[in-house]
This record gives sequence, C-alpha cells and structure tokens, in this order.
Amino acid sequence: MNDNNYYHIYSDGGRADIPFSSDEDKIFAMNSVAIASFSTGSSVLAVEVNDTHLHSVIFSPDGEKTRREIQRRLSRHFIAAGRKNDLGEGLFLSCDLMGSREDVMTRIIYTFRNCMDFYRKMPWNYDWGVGNLYFAEEKNIRRGKPLHQISYRKQFSLLKTNLKLPQNWEVDDRGLILPSSYVDYHHVEQLFVTPRAFLAFLYVRKEDEQQMKQQFNKRYLDNRSIDDLRKKAKARCSTRFGKALINASVVERLNIASEMIRANEASKSESLAKAVFLTKDDLLRLL
Repeated sequence: MNDNNYYHIYSDGGRADIPFSSDEDKIFAMNSVAIASFSTGSSVLAVEVNDTHLHSVIFSPDGEKTRREIQRRLSRHFIAAGRKNDLGEGLFLSCDLMGSREDVMTRIIYTFRNCMDFYRKMPWNYDWGVGNLYFAEEKNIRRGKPLHQISYRKQFSLLKTNLKLPQNWEVDDRGLILPSSYVDYHHVEQLFVTPRAFLAFLYVRKEDEQQMKQQFNKRYLDNRSIDDLRKKAKARCSTRFGKALINASVVERLNIASEMIRANEASKSESLAKAVFLTKDDLLRLL
C-alpha cells in the first residue's frame, strides 16, 4: 500500500456552507466527485452527500488538485443557478492526506455510514452514497443506461461537462452517474480483505465517532484561508468597534480573534493570527 496517495476530501457537517437540500443538488455533488476524480486521474473509494455536506475518500496522485476541481464545480453550480447566497460564507472543502491503512479504512467506513447521523436508513439503502457495492455480488449491483447510448448533447445537458467521460459509465433516469461506474470498490475490498473485517470496522463507538467529527472540524478551521478569516474579522471589527481592522488596537484585534474562536469560526492557528495582523506566538500568549 502506498500511504502517500489516500485522501479524505470533505466539508464540515457542523456548518451549512454547502447546502444540498434537493435531490438535484445531491446529484450534482455526487457527479462532481466522479467527474473531478476522473479528470485528475483519481479513484473514488467512498463518497456520500448529505443535506449540508459531503465526504469522499480517494486514491489520487494529487488530492489537492481533486479537491480544487470539486470545489470549482460546486461553486459554479450555485452561482450559475443564481443561488450564490445559498453558499453563505462561501464554499470550503478540506483535504486530508491519510498516513496508514487503518486510517484509510476507518474513514471509508465513516463516509459509508455518515447517512445514519441524519436519516433513518442503512448505508446500503441510501441513494447518495456507494450503496451496496462493497462485498456485493455483481448481479445485485444497481445498473443504469450506459453513456454510449446517450447523445453527447444529452450527456452535456445531464452532467454539465464537456469532458469526454468513459462511455461505459452508467446513469439513472435522474442523471445520477451510478457509483458502480466510478467507485473502485474492488480496491476497498482489497483493503479490508474479508467481509468480516469490513463488518468489524462498521461498528464505530459513539465516542470514537464524536472524536473524529471534532478532528474534522478542527482541520476545517485550521485550513480556512487568511483572506477568508480576515474578511470575517473585518466584518466583526466594523460592527463591534466601528473601525477598519487595520486601524484597531492590539487589544481590539485580540477581542475579535477571541470572538471568532468562541463562535467556532476559527481555531488558534497561524492563519487567524495573520488575519488579525498578529504573530501566532503573540496570539497564543495574549489569549
């Protein structure tokens, strides 16, 4: 196993930065993961979209490139539909490089069963995930219409891309690229080796799952860009002190940073320090 090629690309479930409230939005998000991964030479191992966020595990030569492409497609989707305001503060995806086989397996399972936090459905019955692909008989895998039976004009209308996709990929009547077309479930089966091991990982203790969620949230906050954090800080400074952030005193800027941390908009990171024109050492020492 090459530990340097597995990535977890996700948004934070504790925020509504990416709203997928309709079936159409979920279809576009699922298809975006498929198309972006194909365009960057990546393999999707797991994917799931919920009302407010998404998770995917990919095997890729460049996970960050795939993350940017998914984010670009999703942003464009909402802007083109005149729904830019639905993005709230903007759209942000995290990309974690995974360092061990166990970590990869754990995040695949976390992604697979994420729907259980929000819906009364088992993962293999959830439409916006991998379904029953893992350790399933081929005859039981859901099938659709192959792209080679659909005109290119119709393909563009359904999938919103000029990229020539594999023509053996299949879509259903709603325009969803079926996960069986692009999810490398055989790769996943090789990681787990046996159904018994897969089922053992499927059981995740509540405290372990909560710890993972906190880890993802921290990663999400740590990776917010300086520009994004500064925009938030400027807005808070204007409301709170009636002045530009650059003109605020050190104490006032510290107050802004502290408010952002308490509001779960930022973590005690170097990015936050730079956003409020401080060094990280000063931020940690003074807070």
